[in-house]
Amino acid sequence: MSPKKSPKNEPAISNDPATDGQVASEHAVDEQVTVVIPTRNRPDMVMRAVRSALDQTYRTLDVVVVIDGPDPATAAHLATLGDPRLTVMELETNHGAAEARNIGVRSARGGWIAFLDDDDHWMPEKVELQMAARPAGIRFPIVSCRCQVVTARGTFAWPRRLAGPGDAIGDYLFIRRGLFKGETFAPTTTLLAPKSLLLRNPIPESRFDDWEWLITCGRVDGTALIHIPDVMAVHYTENNRVTLSTCHNINHALEWAEAMRDHLSPRAYASLLLQATGGEQAARTAGTRWRILNSALRDGQPTPMALATFTMHSLMPVGLRRRLRQALFSASDAA
Repeated sequence: MSPKKSPKNEPAISNDPATDGQVASEHAVDEQVTVVIPTRNRPDMVMRAVRSALDQTYRTLDVVVVIDGPDPATAAHLATLGDPRLTVMELETNHGAAEARNIGVRSARGGWIAFLDDDDHWMPEKVELQMAARPAGIRFPIVSCRCQVVTARGTFAWPRRLAGPGDAIGDYLFIRRGLFKGETFAPTTTLLAPKSLLLRNPIPESRFDDWEWLITCGRVDGTALIHIPDVMAVHYTENNRVTLSTCHNINHALEWAEAMRDHLSPRAYASLLLQATGGEQAARTAGTRWRILNSALRDGQPTPMALATFTMHSLMPVGLRRRLRQALFSASDAA
Protein backbone atom coordinates (compact mmCIF):
# COMPACT_ATOMS: atom_id res chain seq x y z
CA MET A 1 0.00 0.00 0.00
CA SER A 2 1.35 3.39 -0.94
CA PRO A 3 1.88 6.02 1.81
CA LYS A 4 -1.09 8.24 2.55
CA LYS A 5 -0.71 11.64 0.91
CA SER A 6 -1.55 14.94 2.60
CA PRO A 7 -4.38 16.94 1.05
CA LYS A 8 -3.36 19.43 -1.60
CA ASN A 9 -1.79 22.63 -0.24
CA GLU A 10 -1.34 21.12 3.23
CA PRO A 11 2.09 20.05 4.50
CA ALA A 12 2.79 16.38 4.94
CA ILE A 13 2.62 15.24 8.57
CA SER A 14 5.98 14.09 9.89
CA ASN A 15 6.27 11.13 12.24
CA ASP A 16 9.84 12.12 13.16
CA PRO A 17 9.86 13.77 16.62
CA ALA A 18 13.22 15.41 15.90
CA THR A 19 11.89 17.04 12.72
CA ASP A 20 8.71 18.18 14.45
CA GLY A 21 10.76 19.67 17.26
CA GLN A 22 12.98 21.54 14.83
CA VAL A 23 9.98 22.99 12.98
CA ALA A 24 8.38 24.05 16.28
CA SER A 25 11.64 25.66 17.40
CA GLU A 26 12.03 27.56 14.13
CA HIS A 27 8.43 28.76 14.36
CA ALA A 28 9.01 29.96 17.92
CA VAL A 29 12.04 31.99 16.83
CA ASP A 30 10.09 33.40 13.90
CA GLU A 31 7.40 34.66 16.28
CA GLN A 32 9.61 35.76 19.16
CA VAL A 33 10.22 39.47 19.64
CA THR A 34 13.40 40.81 21.22
CA VAL A 35 13.12 44.35 22.56
CA VAL A 36 16.43 46.23 22.29
CA ILE A 37 16.96 49.21 24.63
CA PRO A 38 20.26 51.13 24.55
CA THR A 39 20.97 53.23 27.63
CA ARG A 40 23.58 55.08 29.64
CA ASN A 41 23.42 57.06 32.88
CA ARG A 42 19.61 57.18 33.07
CA PRO A 43 18.73 54.43 35.55
CA ASP A 44 15.30 55.72 36.55
CA MET A 45 14.15 56.31 32.98
CA VAL A 46 15.35 52.96 31.66
CA MET A 47 13.54 51.15 34.47
CA ARG A 48 10.25 52.66 33.27
CA ALA A 49 11.04 51.64 29.68
CA VAL A 50 12.01 48.08 30.63
CA ARG A 51 8.90 47.59 32.75
CA SER A 52 6.70 48.73 29.86
CA ALA A 53 8.41 46.15 27.62
CA LEU A 54 8.11 43.31 30.14
CA ASP A 55 4.44 44.18 30.73
CA GLN A 56 3.49 43.60 27.09
CA THR A 57 0.48 41.39 26.44
CA TYR A 58 2.53 39.66 23.71
CA ARG A 59 4.24 36.99 25.80
CA THR A 60 6.72 35.49 23.31
CA LEU A 61 9.11 38.29 24.12
CA ASP A 62 12.45 39.00 25.74
CA VAL A 63 14.29 42.24 26.48
CA VAL A 64 17.95 43.12 25.87
CA VAL A 65 19.26 46.27 27.55
CA VAL A 66 22.63 47.42 26.23
CA ILE A 67 24.42 49.65 28.77
CA ASP A 68 26.65 51.71 26.51
CA GLY A 69 29.76 52.04 28.65
CA PRO A 70 30.57 51.82 32.38
CA ASP A 71 27.43 52.64 34.37
CA PRO A 72 27.19 50.79 37.71
CA ALA A 73 24.05 52.65 38.83
CA THR A 74 22.00 51.48 35.84
CA ALA A 75 23.28 47.90 36.18
CA ALA A 76 22.33 47.89 39.87
CA HIS A 77 18.84 49.21 39.16
CA LEU A 78 18.18 46.61 36.45
CA ALA A 79 19.46 43.77 38.68
CA THR A 80 16.52 44.36 41.01
CA LEU A 81 13.98 43.30 38.37
CA GLY A 82 14.81 39.61 38.49
CA ASP A 83 12.89 38.74 35.31
CA PRO A 84 14.38 35.79 33.37
CA ARG A 85 13.30 37.43 30.10
CA LEU A 86 15.68 40.34 30.73
CA THR A 87 19.29 40.29 29.53
CA VAL A 88 21.63 43.15 30.47
CA MET A 89 24.75 43.70 28.36
CA GLU A 90 27.36 45.97 29.94
CA LEU A 91 29.77 47.35 27.33
CA GLU A 92 33.28 48.20 28.51
CA THR A 93 33.45 51.34 26.37
CA ASN A 94 30.95 53.76 24.87
CA HIS A 95 29.97 52.85 21.30
CA GLY A 96 27.12 55.29 20.66
CA ALA A 97 23.40 54.56 20.43
CA ALA A 98 23.50 53.19 16.87
CA GLU A 99 26.14 50.55 17.53
CA ALA A 100 24.62 49.74 20.93
CA ARG A 101 21.40 48.90 19.08
CA ASN A 102 23.31 46.78 16.55
CA ILE A 103 25.05 44.87 19.35
CA GLY A 104 21.64 44.18 20.88
CA VAL A 105 20.27 43.02 17.53
CA ARG A 106 23.17 40.62 16.94
CA SER A 107 22.63 39.03 20.37
CA ALA A 108 18.84 38.80 20.01
CA ARG A 109 17.11 35.42 20.30
CA GLY A 110 13.98 36.54 18.50
CA GLY A 111 13.32 36.74 14.80
CA TRP A 112 11.76 40.20 15.30
CA ILE A 113 13.31 43.29 16.85
CA ALA A 114 11.39 46.08 18.59
CA PHE A 115 13.39 49.18 19.50
CA LEU A 116 12.62 51.23 22.58
CA ASP A 117 14.48 54.38 23.69
CA ASP A 118 15.34 54.45 27.37
CA ASP A 119 13.38 57.65 28.00
CA ASP A 120 10.19 56.44 26.28
CA HIS A 121 7.66 53.77 27.15
CA TRP A 122 4.89 51.68 25.57
CA MET A 123 1.26 50.84 26.12
CA PRO A 124 0.77 47.13 27.01
CA GLU A 125 -0.78 46.05 23.68
CA LYS A 126 1.83 47.64 21.37
CA VAL A 127 3.80 44.57 20.32
CA GLU A 128 0.74 42.32 20.12
CA LEU A 129 -1.03 44.72 17.77
CA GLN A 130 2.07 45.22 15.64
CA MET A 131 2.74 41.51 15.25
CA ALA A 132 -0.90 40.97 14.28
CA ALA A 133 -0.65 43.76 11.68
CA ARG A 134 2.25 42.30 9.70
CA PRO A 135 1.06 42.19 6.09
CA ALA A 136 1.26 38.92 4.18
CA GLY A 137 3.49 38.83 1.13
CA ILE A 138 5.97 41.48 2.31
CA ARG A 139 9.40 40.09 3.09
CA PHE A 140 10.66 42.88 5.34
CA PRO A 141 7.75 44.76 6.96
CA ILE A 142 8.70 47.60 9.30
CA VAL A 143 5.74 48.15 11.59
CA SER A 144 5.32 51.46 13.41
CA CYS A 145 2.48 52.94 15.45
CA ARG A 146 1.05 56.31 16.32
CA CYS A 147 2.50 57.77 19.48
CA GLN A 148 1.86 60.36 22.10
CA VAL A 149 4.58 62.95 21.55
CA VAL A 150 5.36 64.98 24.67
CA THR A 151 7.05 68.31 23.96
CA ALA A 152 7.68 71.51 25.87
CA ARG A 153 4.81 73.08 23.90
CA GLY A 154 2.24 70.37 24.54
CA THR A 155 1.33 66.76 23.78
CA PHE A 156 0.42 65.58 20.29
CA ALA A 157 -0.74 62.34 18.64
CA TRP A 158 1.59 61.77 15.67
CA PRO A 159 1.63 60.91 12.85
CA ARG A 160 -1.56 62.41 11.51
CA ARG A 161 -1.12 60.44 8.27
CA LEU A 162 -0.25 56.73 8.42
CA ALA A 163 2.13 54.85 6.12
CA GLY A 164 0.91 51.80 4.20
CA PRO A 165 2.45 49.07 2.02
CA GLY A 166 1.95 51.19 -1.11
CA ASP A 167 4.03 54.11 0.19
CA ALA A 168 7.70 54.37 -0.75
CA ILE A 169 9.44 54.93 2.58
CA GLY A 170 11.34 58.05 1.54
CA ASP A 171 8.25 59.55 -0.06
CA TYR A 172 6.18 58.93 3.05
CA LEU A 173 8.77 60.40 5.41
CA PHE A 174 9.42 63.64 3.54
CA ILE A 175 6.64 64.51 1.08
CA ARG A 176 4.18 66.29 3.33
CA ARG A 177 0.71 67.37 2.27
CA GLY A 178 0.45 70.03 4.97
CA LEU A 179 2.55 72.88 6.32
CA PHE A 180 3.34 71.58 9.79
CA LYS A 181 5.43 68.77 11.26
CA GLY A 182 3.75 65.72 12.75
CA GLU A 183 1.92 64.72 9.59
CA THR A 184 4.43 61.90 9.01
CA PHE A 185 6.40 60.32 11.85
CA ALA A 186 8.14 57.02 12.59
CA PRO A 187 10.64 57.40 15.45
CA THR A 188 12.91 54.49 16.30
CA THR A 189 11.09 53.83 19.57
CA THR A 190 7.97 52.76 17.63
CA LEU A 191 9.61 50.38 15.16
CA LEU A 192 9.29 46.60 14.92
CA ALA A 193 11.24 44.89 12.12
CA PRO A 194 12.64 41.49 11.11
CA LYS A 195 16.05 40.71 12.59
CA SER A 196 17.13 39.54 9.12
CA LEU A 197 16.58 43.05 7.75
CA LEU A 198 18.63 44.61 10.55
CA LEU A 199 21.47 42.15 10.01
CA ARG A 200 21.42 42.96 6.31
CA ASN A 201 21.10 46.72 6.86
CA PRO A 202 22.36 47.65 10.35
CA ILE A 203 21.71 51.01 12.02
CA PRO A 204 24.36 53.33 10.51
CA GLU A 205 26.78 55.41 12.53
CA SER A 206 25.45 58.75 11.37
CA ARG A 207 24.43 62.12 12.76
CA PHE A 208 20.85 61.18 11.83
CA ASP A 209 20.99 57.40 12.16
CA ASP A 210 17.23 56.86 12.59
CA TRP A 211 16.34 58.73 9.40
CA GLU A 212 19.20 57.14 7.46
CA TRP A 213 18.26 53.60 8.45
CA LEU A 214 14.68 54.03 7.26
CA ILE A 215 15.80 55.77 4.05
CA THR A 216 18.27 53.02 3.14
CA CYS A 217 15.75 50.31 4.06
CA GLY A 218 13.51 51.87 1.42
CA ARG A 219 16.03 50.71 -1.19
CA VAL A 220 15.92 47.06 -0.04
CA ASP A 221 13.57 44.92 -2.15
CA GLY A 222 10.56 43.64 -0.23
CA THR A 223 10.65 46.34 2.47
CA ALA A 224 7.63 48.42 3.46
CA LEU A 225 6.80 50.77 6.32
CA ILE A 226 3.31 50.50 7.77
CA HIS A 227 1.58 52.03 10.79
CA ILE A 228 -1.05 50.63 13.05
CA PRO A 229 -3.59 53.39 13.82
CA ASP A 230 -3.42 52.99 17.60
CA VAL A 231 -1.44 55.29 19.91
CA MET A 232 0.82 52.68 21.51
CA ALA A 233 3.97 54.57 22.58
CA VAL A 234 4.84 57.67 24.57
CA HIS A 235 7.74 59.56 23.02
CA TYR A 236 9.42 62.36 24.91
CA THR A 237 11.26 64.96 22.86
CA GLU A 238 14.39 66.28 24.52
CA ASN A 239 15.49 69.88 24.31
CA ASN A 240 19.04 68.78 23.58
CA ARG A 241 18.15 66.11 21.03
CA VAL A 242 19.60 67.06 17.63
CA THR A 243 17.15 66.83 14.74
CA LEU A 244 17.40 67.91 11.14
CA SER A 245 15.56 71.16 11.79
CA THR A 246 17.41 72.02 15.01
CA CYS A 247 20.95 70.95 14.12
CA HIS A 248 23.22 73.80 15.18
CA ASN A 249 25.60 73.14 12.30
CA ILE A 250 23.46 73.60 9.21
CA ASN A 251 26.35 72.50 7.00
CA HIS A 252 26.33 69.08 8.69
CA ALA A 253 22.58 68.74 8.14
CA LEU A 254 22.82 69.77 4.48
CA GLU A 255 25.83 67.56 3.78
CA TRP A 256 23.92 64.60 5.21
CA ALA A 257 20.79 65.44 3.23
CA GLU A 258 22.80 65.74 0.02
CA ALA A 259 24.42 62.35 0.73
CA MET A 260 20.92 60.82 0.85
CA ARG A 261 19.98 62.08 -2.62
CA ASP A 262 20.62 58.81 -4.46
CA HIS A 263 18.42 56.91 -2.00
CA LEU A 264 15.38 59.14 -2.52
CA SER A 265 13.02 60.06 -5.32
CA PRO A 266 13.53 63.61 -6.68
CA ARG A 267 10.34 64.78 -4.95
CA ALA A 268 11.36 63.24 -1.62
CA TYR A 269 14.85 64.72 -1.87
CA ALA A 270 13.50 68.22 -2.54
CA SER A 271 11.03 67.85 0.32
CA LEU A 272 13.79 66.69 2.67
CA LEU A 273 15.70 69.88 1.91
CA LEU A 274 12.78 72.29 1.91
CA GLN A 275 10.56 70.88 4.66
CA ALA A 276 12.79 68.89 7.02
CA THR A 277 16.27 70.41 6.72
CA GLY A 278 14.88 73.84 5.84
CA GLY A 279 13.12 74.24 9.16
CA GLU A 280 14.31 76.42 12.01
CA GLN A 281 17.68 76.93 10.31
CA ALA A 282 16.27 78.25 7.02
CA ALA A 283 15.41 81.65 8.46
CA ARG A 284 18.92 82.33 9.73
CA THR A 285 20.74 83.65 6.67
CA ALA A 286 19.95 84.43 3.06
CA GLY A 287 22.95 82.32 2.03
CA THR A 288 21.57 79.24 3.75
CA ARG A 289 18.13 79.75 2.24
CA TRP A 290 19.65 80.07 -1.23
CA ARG A 291 21.78 76.94 -0.81
CA ILE A 292 18.75 74.87 0.22
CA LEU A 293 16.50 76.23 -2.52
CA ASN A 294 19.15 75.94 -5.22
CA SER A 295 19.93 72.30 -4.38
CA ALA A 296 16.22 71.42 -4.25
CA LEU A 297 15.55 73.00 -7.65
CA ARG A 298 18.71 71.71 -9.29
CA ASP A 299 18.67 68.10 -8.03
CA GLY A 300 15.06 67.50 -6.99
CA GLN A 301 11.46 68.08 -7.97
CA PRO A 302 9.87 70.34 -5.34
CA THR A 303 6.16 70.01 -4.75
CA PRO A 304 4.05 73.16 -4.34
CA MET A 305 3.55 72.26 -0.66
CA ALA A 306 7.30 71.90 -0.09
CA LEU A 307 7.92 75.32 -1.61
CA ALA A 308 5.09 76.83 0.46
CA THR A 309 6.49 75.29 3.66
CA PHE A 310 9.97 76.58 2.89
CA THR A 311 8.62 80.06 2.22
CA MET A 312 6.74 80.00 5.53
CA HIS A 313 9.88 78.88 7.39
CA SER A 314 11.90 81.62 5.72
CA LEU A 315 9.51 84.52 6.28
CA MET A 316 7.45 83.73 9.37
CA PRO A 317 8.97 83.86 12.89
CA VAL A 318 8.98 80.57 14.81
CA GLY A 319 6.62 81.85 17.52
CA LEU A 320 4.05 83.01 14.99
CA ARG A 321 4.20 79.65 13.17
CA ARG A 322 3.58 77.80 16.41
CA ARG A 323 0.60 79.98 17.32
CA LEU A 324 -0.83 79.51 13.84
CA ARG A 325 -0.40 75.74 14.04
CA GLN A 326 -2.02 75.61 17.47
CA ALA A 327 -4.97 77.71 16.26
CA LEU A 328 -5.48 75.57 13.15
CA PHE A 329 -5.40 72.24 14.96
CA SER A 330 -7.53 73.52 17.84
CA ALA A 331 -10.17 74.55 15.31
CA SER A 332 -9.88 71.16 13.58
CA ASP A 333 -10.33 69.29 16.88
CA ALA A 334 -13.36 71.42 17.77
CA ALA A 335 -14.99 70.61 14.41
